[in-house]
Amino acid sequence: MSEAAEVVFLQTSDWHVGSALRRGPFVPPSPLAEERRAEMDGAPERAVAAAREAGVHALLVPGDLWDAESLGADVLHRMLEAFASFDGPVFIAPGNHDFAGPGGFYDPHVLRVLGMRSWPENVHVFRDPEFRTVRFPGRDDVSLTGRAFLSPAVVEERPFASLPRPVEGRLNVLMVHGSYESYGGSDRPSGKKRTAPFSREELLAAGYDWVALGHHHHLSVVEDDDGVPRAAYSGSPTGRGADECGPRYFLRVALATGAPPDVRLVPADHRVLHELSLDVTGLEGPGLASSLVELLDDAGVSPRDFVNVTFTGHVPHGARPLAALANLGTRAAHVSGRDRSRPPLPPESSLRTAEERFVTDLLSRLASAEDERSRRVLELALALGRDALSGRELLPPEPEAL
Repeated sequence: MSEAAEVVFLQTSDWHVGSALRRGPFVPPSPLAEERRAEMDGAPERAVAAAREAGVHALLVPGDLWDAESLGADVLHRMLEAFASFDGPVFIAPGNHDFAGPGGFYDPHVLRVLGMRSWPENVHVFRDPEFRTVRFPGRDDVSLTGRAFLSPAVVEERPFASLPRPVEGRLNVLMVHGSYESYGGSDRPSGKKRTAPFSREELLAAGYDWVALGHHHHLSVVEDDDGVPRAAYSGSPTGRGADECGPRYFLRVALATGAPPDVRLVPADHRVLHELSLDVTGLEGPGLASSLVELLDDAGVSPRDFVNVTFTGHVPHGARPLAALANLGTRAAHVSGRDRSRPPLPPESSLRTAEERFVTDLLSRLASAEDERSRRVLELALALGRDALSGRELLPPEPEAL
């Protein structure tokens, strides 16, 4: 590889291998649940296979390879074997889940005591809480800078405040695990949950040719004022829950002196989690069934995907929109639903009946509900309370996780 050649990385992070399937609508029944868990733990093999196919020179993994120190030895062994099979260097900057403190799985003494294989020689783990800079093997013109979390504790200091300057005359790559303050994904942290926070201005002022980011679970690219990509989160490669819907990616990043980074998306998961919504007002029977199929078609749902449909709008008392999901057959691998529909509201009046006063009070509380759980409890209370006050048969909803 000549010094004039570009250097190409596959960037991936936030695998969280070993994590349990999350509660919620996207947990399928067995045996599909076991299959999905194996797919989550297979992220390292998928990343290495994608790296080979994309023709990259190295892997960049900015943290959270596993979910917790309770990681099973078999899952860790699969990861180490996958790294060892890659014909190139692997750079890891441990995050707040796969932290690199003493006694953890990055500690060679721990692996030796457990009788496990060591970390492969082609893997470089940044082990210090301070940023360190290393050269790319076989390249005098490429440097990588990174650091490690040493515990799962929230880190409040700003990482770019203690960052070394890029090395002049080299392509400089930075690996940072932390919270981007302008991140807008559904998993964005708030308040004290933000760890190692930084701003767009701090990132761009650092002057690195590329910043590989980890911690957030959705693809997010940071561009400079000219629209040139300078940093990105690849996002988690396997959708695990409602906050990881949509396509999952690895990133192929090519760098060359004097040229902008060439960033390409590489599919990382053969399934997609879809969170969809359907207003069922006026729909019933064949009309509801065809609307459901059209909804899935418009969303690009494949037979491998997981789907959750939330039904909204107004339906007659006793209608059960969820029953229509049974007609989808093999349209998706797993389909679940939430019924948020309700009977039509009574016409506006002067609050002459108990039902009208009850509805007005509950709607007022709904408008000021502080969170989704409170909102859902009030919605259920409104529906069941109206039925009771009107003398209608009480039809409790299907059990749901709140």
